[in-house]
This record gives sequence, C-alpha cells and structure tokens, in this order.
Amino acid sequence: MNETTRTQQQKKIKTPPFIDEVTKVIKAHGCEIVEYADYCVVTFPEGTTRTEIFPRLYNARYQITLPDGFQVREMYDRCREQSLLFLLS
Repeated sequence: MNETTRTQQQKKIKTPPFIDEVTKVIKAHGCEIVEYADYCVVTFPEGTTRTEIFPRLYNARYQITLPDGFQVREMYDRCREQSLLFLLS
C-alpha cells in the first residue's frame, strides 16, 4: 500500500437494484440489504474495510474486504451518488 492509498471502515453504500443471485451472495457474507424501487442500501458488517485501489479519475474505485475475507470492487459514480459493486471471491 503506498502513501496515497487510504483504508477506512465501510458501513453503508447506495447501489442500483441487485439481481436475486447477487443479493443472496452478499447476504450470505453478513451484509444487510434494504431494497427500494430504484436503488438499494447495503450495510456491511462491522470490520469491513474500503481501500482506494486506482488513481482517482472520473469515478473513484475501491476494494471492499468483509471480515470473512470476501472481496468486492466498488466503482462510485459521483454524479449519480451511487456505487456499482463487482463480486470478486
């Protein structure tokens, strides 16, 4: 990790709606999901960390690591104020 990389505790993020398979996987790793008509709010378990992984361009990109080791990549869209999640492991 270099000097400009920041790691922080992760609590909640707003995302577009998930398909059922993604919801099942995320919940299986201890996350809570509240679904609304056009977005979801994901609450991560205590001990989840979020680390910026690429130089910040238009969209910030992060690696989220849950306490059980499960990893997710996040791409935060500042204009929409929502994150896209990509399940890794």
